[in-house]
Amino acid sequence: MSFQALVASPLGEILLTADEAGLTGLYFTDQRDCPHLPGVAAAGDVISRPSAGTREGRQTRRFKAVPAADGELFPATRASGTPDAAGQGAAPRFLQAGLPAHAQAVLEQTCRELDEYWRRQRRVFDVPLNPHGTGFQQRVWQALLEVPCGATLSYGELALRAGLGAGHGRAVGTAVGSNPISIIIPCHRILARDGTLNGYGGGLDRKIRLLEIEGFAIRA
Repeated sequence: MSFQALVASPLGEILLTADEAGLTGLYFTDQRDCPHLPGVAAAGDVISRPSAGTREGRQTRRFKAVPAADGELFPATRASGTPDAAGQGAAPRFLQAGLPAHAQAVLEQTCRELDEYWRRQRRVFDVPLNPHGTGFQQRVWQALLEVPCGATLSYGELALRAGLGAGHGRAVGTAVGSNPISIIIPCHRILARDGTLNGYGGGLDRKIRLLEIEGFAIRA
């Protein structure tokens, strides 16, 4: 059985889902694949195209994420896209009464760890995860979990990390796009082969802000 909570964040409202084994989902509520649940208001503007958007008169997807010259992770201040305090420290709003103790603990731990991430106090998440997917998807998601904060990979490189041939890049990209646990399973760290942003289910503006939090600069 699945249990849910809503929590505010600097990047917008987030829906968390969990079962008694761990966290099963982390979605921005305007994502196309966010579950439609009682108590979750339908987003007025759903992100239906993960590679859409413009920035400085150019397609956002064509911008590149460039590592910081000083190698600094989690800079205290950097870039206009750095999240502000809105949503930091927010308590979860549980969507069911009488949650099993373990499921409630998972949801509360996720909120604490996200808050530490927004405050640049956490680079690795420890909350137990239980994403549901095919064997191929699980293989790709596990490889995603091994991409550390401050690093990026291309889809082809991720395929190799998952023990697949580089020719599986397209299928790997589909599995990355199906990742049910945003941020924690860090699909925002996957870029096109030439270092451009490509796409993100939560919207490219959010991908940019997550990368900026982790010390990247975004360049044309």
